[in-house]
Amino acid sequence: MSHLHIPDGVLPPLLWIAGLVLAGLAVAWSAAVTRGVGAQKIAYQSALGGIMLAVMAIPIPITAFDYCMTLAGPIGVLLGAASALQVCFVVTLILALMGQGGFTVVGLNALVLGLGAALARPVYLRCVAVLKPAGAMAAATAVSQLASSALWIALLWLSVRMTPGAGGEREVSEVLRLLQRGALVAVLLPLLGMAIAIEAMLGFGLARFLDRVRPDLLPRPAGAPLPAVEGSLP
Repeated sequence: MSHLHIPDGVLPPLLWIAGLVLAGLAVAWSAAVTRGVGAQKIAYQSALGGIMLAVMAIPIPITAFDYCMTLAGPIGVLLGAASALQVCFVVTLILALMGQGGFTVVGLNALVLGLGAALARPVYLRCVAVLKPAGAMAAATAVSQLASSALWIALLWLSVRMTPGAGGEREVSEVLRLLQRGALVAVLLPLLGMAIAIEAMLGFGLARFLDRVRPDLLPRPAGAPLPAVEGSLP
């Protein structure tokens, strides 16, 4: 439910090629935006990417489904859209090497995760004055997961619409037909709510911890004073 676990040869070429091109353009944009960042920031980005990879490599069973937590929301808050897009692309590429989806879905998965990550920091900055860092992180994570899940469902629907007779997509097609018959409310939405709640609780705990030990890592609205912490990132 967090990203596309689809092997090569299933998705229509037009869809996955378009996803790969769009993901490449997004990564190129992010590289231009982050050009010239210091070594400490790169190390910080790499460390967060390693944590994201480790979390996504461990599936969590939710009833009959396995859900991979993503940390896309917290990563987006801590890094910003440009750096988070780079992390999402690299993580999805490594996951493809580990068998979580084929190489043809790397671009689409980077877009699914990157969309949520890109939305997270703006939501956080709008909420932090009222909800405090932990609550704002939970809200940003929830919005991030909703956006990624919506794109995930849209890509599956579009795939079936583009190749309605493809045998390799029979299972996906049957799932979508069940959802169209009313199972969306009865099955998918409760599972989606559980997944979002798990991610939001993790984001809440992470922000609460950082707010106590390294508040300088949390973004602040424009004009808000940044706490002075020894060894803080430039």
